[in-house]
Amino acid sequence: MLQILEPFIMLTLLIALGGVLYSAKVLDLDFVRRLSRLVVKVTFPAMLFVSMYSNIDLPTWRQGWVFTAVGLAVSIVLALTAHYSSRIFSMRGMTYGTYQILCTNGNNVFLPVPIISVLFGTPYVVYAVLFELGAGLFYWSYGVSHFRSGKRLSFKRLVNPNIVALVLGLVLGLAGVSVPTPIYRALEIIGNITVGSAMLIIGALVVSLFEKRFRLRAEVWGVAVHRLLLSPLAGLVFLPFLKLAPELRTIMLLMLSMPPLVTTALVAASFNADEELAAMGVVVPTLLSFVLLPILLALF
Repeated sequence: MLQILEPFIMLTLLIALGGVLYSAKVLDLDFVRRLSRLVVKVTFPAMLFVSMYSNIDLPTWRQGWVFTAVGLAVSIVLALTAHYSSRIFSMRGMTYGTYQILCTNGNNVFLPVPIISVLFGTPYVVYAVLFELGAGLFYWSYGVSHFRSGKRLSFKRLVNPNIVALVLGLVLGLAGVSVPTPIYRALEIIGNITVGSAMLIIGALVVSLFEKRFRLRAEVWGVAVHRLLLSPLAGLVFLPFLKLAPELRTIMLLMLSMPPLVTTALVAASFNADEELAAMGVVVPTLLSFVLLPILLALF
């Protein structure tokens, strides 16, 4: 049990540090927004490329392509359920769009990467990245449209740093192309900034919400139900048909139980969406997941 708790204790300490730094005025929301843009546009793509490129090969792809398929399929299912559940709360406009993205877009890398690394070893991180490839294909072709004007389904939006990094890492890794060591090491160093930065961002958001004496909105529970209940239940429908080793089944369930992506709150602010719902919808399910995920891992 102690081994299961270890990565969660580590992540909790980083989140707490973010809260302390925010309270001490070392961090503020403007800096956190800028840090989030740096993570999304630079360090996160670097981490995705390195994780994919360094761990993918043909045997891994034969076992792992199903993570990409399930990531895409479950995103579509959650988008449909979120569409209908939003009617319960009579949501419209940017509030509806924010709710949709929170329900469908999981924290598929920032949280699971350190957890998988500690519990299963670094080579297994690639399965989280493969899952993110499937979920990212949905998010960037349809999901992000809720924050943007124009048509809903757009394949042009797939040409972005995250998807390009994933596909490039997959192709070069499978092809056995050797990336020059200085370039690879530089990308590795930049990518290593990602998880720590994401946890500091969550800590700052937690304290900022408490400072505002926020009232918990009912929509947040809808987000929590989608991410922490409906998503793993949808995955359980697929699991009996998948021939996966026990550790891969556990990783699949872990991926399906992730709370919303932390940077959603800050992306919402940059697009004048429902920033309050986005912040609550990230923080509350994330804190709940730190209780529920260790139980899930202990059971499986």
